[in-house]
Order: sequence, then C-alpha cells, then structure tokens
Amino acid sequence: MNNISRIIIRIAAAAVIILCLYYIIMTNAQYKKAAEEYTALNAYTENTETADIMTVDYDSLKKINGDFIGWIYACDGGISYPIVQSHDNDEYLKRTFDGSKNIAGCIFADQRISGFNNYQTVIYGHSMNDGSMFRRLVDYKDMEYCKQHPYFYIYADGIRRKYEIFSVYKRPPRDSVLVYEDRPEERPGLVKDIEKSSMYKISAPDNIISGGGAVVTLVTCDVSNDYYRIVVNGKRVE
Repeated sequence: MNNISRIIIRIAAAAVIILCLYYIIMTNAQYKKAAEEYTALNAYTENTETADIMTVDYDSLKKINGDFIGWIYACDGGISYPIVQSHDNDEYLKRTFDGSKNIAGCIFADQRISGFNNYQTVIYGHSMNDGSMFRRLVDYKDMEYCKQHPYFYIYADGIRRKYEIFSVYKRPPRDSVLVYEDRPEERPGLVKDIEKSSMYKISAPDNIISGGGAVVTLVTCDVSNDYYRIVVNGKRVE
C-alpha cells in the first residue's frame, strides 16, 4: 500500500469518526430539547391526593396544539405525556407536541380510531435511548414489573380512566395491533384474542367498563430488536 492510499484511508476514517460524533451530539441535543419541552408541559397538570390522580388543563394544552386529545400517566410517572391525534400516523413520529422537528416525536393515537370514542384506542410512542417517551413499556416484558405496575391512566374530556394491564406481547410491526371492526358482537372476541396473545399469564379480572376507550393498546419499539413492537394492553376498570 502506497502513501497516498494510506492518507486516503486515514482521511476516510477521520471523516467517519467526525460524522459519528456529530450524530451523537445532535441526537443528545434533540433529547435534551424534547425533555425540556415535555417537562414544561407538565406544568399544565397537577397531582392531587395521590400521584395518579391529576388535574389537567385541557383548554391550555388544546390552545398549544389543536391535535391534543388527552394525557397518559403510567409506570409511576415514568410515562407522563400529552396525547395527540393527527390525520395520519406519520406527522408526530418526528415532531414534538409544539410541532418542533425532533426524533423524540410525540405520543399519538392511531388516526384510524376516533380518539376515545371507539371501544379500543391504540396509542404509539417511541422507545428512546434516554429512557423517555414509551421506553418504560419495554420493562413490561418482565412479569414482575407488570405485577408491580399493573395500572395506567388516561385523562381525556375531563374524565379519568383507569386501566388494568391484561396482556403484554411482542410482534412484528405489521401484526402488532389487533383491531376489529367496532361492533358490539366482536368486542368479546377482541379482548379474548388480545389476552391469548400475552407472553405470560396475567391475573386480571374479567370486569371491564364498556363504551368508548374500554380497551387501550400501547405500542412501542423493542429496544433489543427494532424489528419487533412491544404491545401493552389495558382494560378500563374505573
């Protein structure tokens, strides 16, 4: 190998290192900016008697973003974010609540389902390396974690909805969500099929409050294998 070849290789290697460092710096900067934004948004909520009983300033949040439909609280506060719903499922993949471009994105409801009016609502969020957004859902692969954190909460339309987790599974993206037509006769089958899909047995009671938002399905990436999605399903008990 002549000197020119060695110089070219060294330049190329240096360029790769510089690009990697630039990517890391920019990614961390976006993580920081998103964290600051969502921390500030928590000022529009207030815990009352216990951590999972909150008041939410719906009107102010709606003024910030007209796509706002509710707030999710899970994992003892490890997840506490506004929920949006757009005309498609791509807009908030790389946009935060205030519309800024950011890889953290925003927690959003599936555009195919009408907010919390349907029997089932599907909600997506990224699994970020810094532990933010829906990253904590990955912990539900551990049955003990599920036993310790069996509930999550949705605040929407001035109503607090409490959900008990009854199924946790992982699947490829295309098959990750079980969604049936929103017909009463199909609802028992949907719940049973979701329950059967669980990677471990969860002792959740059969009671469920029917109506809009009776079942909420939370979806995120599996950090150990991006090909799969982690799906956490809750049935409304309050």
